Amino acid sequence: MQHIIINDTPTGANAVDATNSSVLNEVELGAHFNSFVFSQMIGPKPDGSYKKKGITPVGAATLREETAHILAHCNPHNAVHNPETTHLVVGYVQSGKTMSFTGLTALALDNHYRVVVYLAGSKTNLLDQTSKRLKKDLIKESGVNNREVFKIHKDPKIDDLDQIVGNLYMDNTILLIPILKHHKHIDALTSIFKSNDFIEAMEDETVLIIDDEADQASLNSYGRKNSKKAEDEEEEKSATYDSIIKMRNALPGNTYIQYTATPQANILISMKDMLSPKSHTLLTPGEGYIGGKLYFGRGANHELYRGRLIQQIPNEEVFHKTKNPLDRMPKSLKDALLMHILAVAIVVKYLRRDGVNYLSMMVHPATEKKYNSKFKKWIDAQLKSWRKSIRKDEGNDDKRSLIKRLRELFPAAIEFYNVEERPEFEELLPLIQNVLCSWKVYLVNTDKDAQTEIEWDEYAMHVLVGAEMLNRGFTVENLATTYMPRYSTGPANADTIQQRCRFFGYKRDYIESCRVYLPSWTMNDYKAYVDHEEELRSVLATCDNLAAAERKILLSPKMRATRANVLPISIVNSQLKGVKEMQAYESKERIEQNRRVAEAFIERHIEDFNIEEDYHTDDRCHRGFRMPVDEAIEFLDDFRFGNYKDATRKAATIRYLRYLADKEDEPLQFVYFYQMAYKRIGANLRSRNFDYNALRITVPLATGRSTSGADVYPGDLAIVGSDSITIQLYHIKLDGVKPVDYPDDAYSLAISYPESFATNYVLSEQANQEDEDVEDDD
Repeated sequence: MQHIIINDTPTGANAVDATNSSVLNEVELGAHFNSFVFSQMIGPKPDGSYKKKGITPVGAATLREETAHILAHCNPHNAVHNPETTHLVVGYVQSGKTMSFTGLTALALDNHYRVVVYLAGSKTNLLDQTSKRLKKDLIKESGVNNREVFKIHKDPKIDDLDQIVGNLYMDNTILLIPILKHHKHIDALTSIFKSNDFIEAMEDETVLIIDDEADQASLNSYGRKNSKKAEDEEEEKSATYDSIIKMRNALPGNTYIQYTATPQANILISMKDMLSPKSHTLLTPGEGYIGGKLYFGRGANHELYRGRLIQQIPNEEVFHKTKNPLDRMPKSLKDALLMHILAVAIVVKYLRRDGVNYLSMMVHPATEKKYNSKFKKWIDAQLKSWRKSIRKDEGNDDKRSLIKRLRELFPAAIEFYNVEERPEFEELLPLIQNVLCSWKVYLVNTDKDAQTEIEWDEYAMHVLVGAEMLNRGFTVENLATTYMPRYSTGPANADTIQQRCRFFGYKRDYIESCRVYLPSWTMNDYKAYVDHEEELRSVLATCDNLAAAERKILLSPKMRATRANVLPISIVNSQLKGVKEMQAYESKERIEQNRRVAEAFIERHIEDFNIEEDYHTDDRCHRGFRMPVDEAIEFLDDFRFGNYKDATRKAATIRYLRYLADKEDEPLQFVYFYQMAYKRIGANLRSRNFDYNALRITVPLATGRSTSGADVYPGDLAIVGSDSITIQLYHIKLDGVKPVDYPDDAYSLAISYPESFATNYVLSEQANQEDEDVEDDD
């Protein structure tokens, strides 16, 4: 057995330790993990076969190092008395995150864990994909006896309790539980975990929870596709979030491992302590990975394909159900199909590239199912027509027309191949005819006619048509051609852009034949996102902890231009208007941290307070000043909230401030800051009823309007500026029966958003907003 200890010095270029301990958990690289790594490598196998696709020895060393780094940040298998913890794992899109958490599972078995839970996506095709991958990599390929040690229980219900408990009593067995990321499914699993039989069988063992695409688990990352139904989305996310909290509460000492390629929400939104990541690992893509830098001309080798892997869809051929509904199949889609046919003929039939027995094409036209069906019908009909034409006599007009267009596209199809590999067009013609006899088109959504079970090896050419089910987390095997005519006149969200990057991945074996067809505006969005992604990874690689990363991301000028900071109009219109009181009392540690932040801020600015609102009593005497927007953002960044609602609002406010400050016409210059009732200190603080069980005040934070006495008091919420956002700082006494050592006073905030700001934002954004009513593929 090999034992390694992960120190506070990173174990590799991309491994970052975010704890303060000098030594983390010792990790044992045992037989199951080593067997898994070996099964993923190219080269000869014990049975005499040769694996053509997989990782190299360098990739295997990286996989060992990074997987050990992840597990070293998890609670040990028997640490049920430890506080639960959370670790963030960041990879590129389609870069090997599934291999990482599958390897982590094998390593967990070697280190005596008994149960791993996988939140495997919000759609059934992702759950099926994860379950099949676990079975393939851990049972079928990693060893002949692994069926006895890896026990998979897919999406179990309480009726499956006896089988789960029975497996727990087996020696040297680990239970793998992939479930749908939906609150009803998570609640069903929680009922199993809370049963006495399960608790007794676990014998004080911890559980690992792996959340695939973790920024979708419970965080609202404000993607534009949800902008018109943000309120519904927040309710849905909150339900999932609450179910995860309840599941974790039933599992003492658990570790929650967040896998994502889009960690912006995880980093920027400070969740409750139990979901906020404490540490992070960056995953290194393997040698064959093709990502945005190469496709969009960024970074090393950016001139390798001269940007010609990306093809522009003419504006008049970009589909939109009202602006450009299209009554026939556009020429650019026909050419994309023909280029794909040429790619299959060259790679699969002529060159016979090792391990590439088929190639796939993805068509991503719209969000509504009926329009995806329209595109599928076009493609089916066109392929059938070409199949008939190619088999006709030489003098046939349809055949001549088809061959003429193929011949015109042929130079572009072979331009990136070495001269010695290039076929002659006449050599390719019979192979093209063969390809046109071995294809299938799939409608990938949740319609009754949809096809999500794809037998990849059955055909030489696949074409998948769909929308959201082809987005986040779904792997299109051997994807070579992407046609994505999504119409947009407004700014896209970085998270949404990246999750449509299904065309990234391990494509070195056939990159010469890869093509991506996009509208011009989408090409620009991707180029901006690639720059954003690299800056984000650079920040994560150089920060010792996620708090430092959050600060850099929010404050760095290089990150300001990213689409991730643009809010959908519904968030501004519904949540960032009026005056919002906030709760910041979730833990003793949070209260004490916010006290340090607030008092240091006041001391630093004591000479700046030049606005006095004095209504003749200490309770109604407030002071303020105007501070630069960047300083307001920094203060909000330092001030922490642990509840979902206010943590989300804080992050949204920071983004909103940055949007207002970056406006070309009349950028926001300042923010008002008020210290409320500043003359009341010590025992004379304002008092508010506090529920020490719920950890929140049960009455309004602000003092209301009063007409009694000689003077009229307009109320705290009227002490705001009319021409900018106002931050009010409150210092209050927590009035209630408090536990020992819990603070009896705390700071919190209220924020005022002038209605005119929200109105101006909404009007300007609506001018650019898509007018289509989104119908998800759910």
